[in-house]
Amino acid sequence: MKLKQFIIWGISFFILTFIFTRIWLDPTKRSFFDSDYWIALSRFEESMRVTNARYVEQNKSKYSQLADRAISGMVSQLDRHSSYYPPKEYESFKDDTHRRYVGIGIMIRKVEDGVLVTRVFPEGPAENAGLLVGEYILRVEDELLSGQDLSEVSDLIKGKEDTIVRILVRSRKNIERSIDVNRKEINVSSVEGVQVDENGTGYLRLVQFTSRSGDEFSKAMKELRDKGMKNLILDLRDNSGGLLSAAIDITQLFISNGQVVVSIKGREKENIRKFTASSEEGYPDVPLIVLMNEGSASASEIVGGALSVLGRARIVGEKSFGKGSVQTIFPVADQSGLRLTTAMYFLPDGSTIHDQGIEPDILVECSDENETKLRIQRYSQEVLDDKSFEQQFGFYPIADVQLQKAKELLSNLDKEN
Repeated sequence: MKLKQFIIWGISFFILTFIFTRIWLDPTKRSFFDSDYWIALSRFEESMRVTNARYVEQNKSKYSQLADRAISGMVSQLDRHSSYYPPKEYESFKDDTHRRYVGIGIMIRKVEDGVLVTRVFPEGPAENAGLLVGEYILRVEDELLSGQDLSEVSDLIKGKEDTIVRILVRSRKNIERSIDVNRKEINVSSVEGVQVDENGTGYLRLVQFTSRSGDEFSKAMKELRDKGMKNLILDLRDNSGGLLSAAIDITQLFISNGQVVVSIKGREKENIRKFTASSEEGYPDVPLIVLMNEGSASASEIVGGALSVLGRARIVGEKSFGKGSVQTIFPVADQSGLRLTTAMYFLPDGSTIHDQGIEPDILVECSDENETKLRIQRYSQEVLDDKSFEQQFGFYPIADVQLQKAKELLSNLDKEN
């Protein structure tokens, strides 16, 4: 009998120890043993009950609404990159995270006169509906865009595939018209503008970092090499970032195997890692200039920053954005989600880019007005002569002074060699 009791007690002790250990090792469940957690939870629960029962407008104080607002406020106060997504928004965000973009195929920029269309993707829904570069978007469905930031405008335009979105636009000649556009999945290449000039200077523009970027970039580099590339200008201007893995794939093509590309450090052990170059192909000896501006962020800053501190490239342009943090997505039980900063990026020399940005080696400033003009030029000048360009957009093509400076530096380097 005593042996049987001993066995039962032993099994019970083992089960309880196992459960306790599992809970303790999970940082999200460790709070159950923290008295401060229960005190804070009680205060929140009481506040929500009182607000639900007493607030004057009942349709604004439903429990689900109060919870969404409370969680959103809690998370957004941590930093500008952490956020909460209610169920509908979370579904859309997951598409973005996997780089599945369902929209109408345009690029936009916030300017003084409103939201300007700076690019219309060839054969995309917007082009098929007749939307033109240089037009201003005034309204999406019933939402006027005054006061909206670009991310909010983008969210209004995006939606489920094969649904119609109505857009009110105004031309440069102040003619307004409504356009119905059928949303589709948009597949955009990461690499654009691949070319080699008569001096052997290669150029390519990297517009995003996706799961396909490494392969697309490698293919473009081989194309440039076959065309006689002697040196390279890598344009990361207005590239807001993307996948860390893509940034590593691209950086390691220009440095020696074993060199550190980037490291990340966070609270948890899994968020402390160091990433080194390990590529079977590469261009470690190709002279390199990287173009950056305040729109270059996150993965762009990892590439530009690593190549700079390792002495592989000079940075030309303007100071970058300064986003050196890692965000992780945590699903919540009701199909909502949390996007939380869980670690920080550090360059090979241990420096951080977060809230610091990368200072260019050669500062070449570009006004907001000229930056807008250059964005339009990149996608329209190739198919229009200067006179037709001016008639359509209201200005003659301007010089890209940052690109010119990069070419000048590489030309001088060739002369020295």
